[in-house]
Amino acid sequence: MSQGGAADGAAADFVARVGADLASQGFPRIPAFVIMAITVTESGRLTAAELSEQLGVSPAAISVAVRYLQALRFVRVVTQPGSRKHVYALGETPWYTGSLQVHGRYRHLAEMITDAAQRLGDRPVAQARVAELGAFFEFLERRMPALLAEWEAERGAPGHAE
Repeated sequence: MSQGGAADGAAADFVARVGADLASQGFPRIPAFVIMAITVTESGRLTAAELSEQLGVSPAAISVAVRYLQALRFVRVVTQPGSRKHVYALGETPWYTGSLQVHGRYRHLAEMITDAAQRLGDRPVAQARVAELGAFFEFLERRMPALLAEWEAERGAPGHAE
């Protein structure tokens, strides 16, 4: 195991418990364990081989999981200095705020849903249900920037007034 990895009992327990909980809530299973394993390391970075060994999954499963996490901007791929070996590292900002930082994330979904609701005119109950779903995503789109600013102010992030 690499130094700073999830080899010790407390870290391994964290990865197992929180990864499983994220998976039970619908987050893809292997990406959940990968992001938790990287999060619990002191360096915030692990190689594919380290992740494969710690999680007991194939390098191919790690590769698929990392591509998924990259698409969400939760992790980034960096090269070890003096080597061509890839290391998977946490992003520049905390991964758990990723969904709050992407402006427009819910706008497109809200627009599609609202458009669909308007075309359900002959089914008023379904139309109202779908329209409410669109309104919910519009609400999320409006609130996310304020939630992120509030979180950063609460934790005392540099550059934010308290």
